[in-house]
Amino acid sequence: MYPSTVKGLHKAFFLSTIILLSVESLFAQLVFKNPERIAGNNLEAGAVYRFPKVTANIDALVRIDSLINGASVVEIDQSSGFGYDDAFQPKIMSGGNGKSYAVFTISFVWTNTSLTAMLASLTATNLDLDGNMNLKEFCEFDMSGGIASFMSNTPEINVTGAAGKYYAENVGGIEYSGIDTSADAVMFKVHKNVLSQFNVRLGAKVSNNSQAARQYSVYMKDFQITNAVTLPVSLLQFQATLKDKSTSLTWTTTNHFNFSHFVVEKSTDARNFSEAVMVMGAESTTAQSSYTYKDDLKNSTSKTVYYRLRMVDIDQKFTYSEVRMVRLVSENKIQISTFPNPVVNELRVMVPADWQEKTVTYEIYNSNGVMMSRVQNARAAQVQQLNVQSLNSGNYVVRVSNGSTVSTSKFVKLN
Repeated sequence: MYPSTVKGLHKAFFLSTIILLSVESLFAQLVFKNPERIAGNNLEAGAVYRFPKVTANIDALVRIDSLINGASVVEIDQSSGFGYDDAFQPKIMSGGNGKSYAVFTISFVWTNTSLTAMLASLTATNLDLDGNMNLKEFCEFDMSGGIASFMSNTPEINVTGAAGKYYAENVGGIEYSGIDTSADAVMFKVHKNVLSQFNVRLGAKVSNNSQAARQYSVYMKDFQITNAVTLPVSLLQFQATLKDKSTSLTWTTTNHFNFSHFVVEKSTDARNFSEAVMVMGAESTTAQSSYTYKDDLKNSTSKTVYYRLRMVDIDQKFTYSEVRMVRLVSENKIQISTFPNPVVNELRVMVPADWQEKTVTYEIYNSNGVMMSRVQNARAAQVQQLNVQSLNSGNYVVRVSNGSTVSTSKFVKLN
């Protein structure tokens, strides 16, 4: 990304600040300028920066929570002609092959204090999420909910929502000059009412084992997006279990917005999907809703079956869920499936039929016996997907337990 003129701004939003039961109303955008480091080592994980007076009487604290898979922060906030000066604009160096990223927590406090400021509403817009043949930028906003919007007719990014988070990744591979706020096809935004902090994950997916310093821009103001589509639903969980050669799909949603229906799609190669069934859903609701679908696989000749949800709004615009899978095997023991092994990004662990829908714990240990990660699923699927992107290359052991039985298996991690 390189400098360019900002276009397409429109009206500011109303914001109320609540601090220790004291309420002040104001009308302003959030402006991120002149950060001062107040904790930690500069540009390293744990560093905290204060951005003074992002709006009247309110400061923002930006913490570098973690740096994953070799990513590094080159500058905490580029300004003076780089991109859009009022946005939060870190410059991040990618770490090489696979996904690497920086995780930031942005919290709001009363000016020159550490007292929490509760904002009545906030719109965070990620600008110019572009890429090229070998590198695709991505951004994830975690506001514990909210409503996300993006360009629908010719998008160059893919936007998905799950568990209160919204993730966007460039798929077009087109490089834009600077931070171009007229480039709707590589822009998305999330609006949330009532919050005091949120997390943002910024990084890149690299395929040619190179490193590149990329400019990111998160502006706390609404932008007009041409032909905008709002994600019709927030997907809280989506799982697949297998018993007696029958797949049971379960999913839970919230925040339906002009929603129409789900389409369960099915594949045997994870590339070519066909429709299996349509499931209707509530048009508009903030309550949690649960759904199930059973797929009989008794006559299936495939060893692996993949599923995804297409979530469709009343205008027939849609988004996809992540892919889930089941494996049709006769063995009743834990198996490690890495597709292939060694693994780079995602380890898949398959549990026996009698472990499914029960509490199962997955732990990963390095060669020195140090636990690197721990995941517990209260209703285990047949195949659990474990993110291993942040692990260094080397030999590891995954330990899986259902409370009474423990099984382990080795795998190799590559960067």
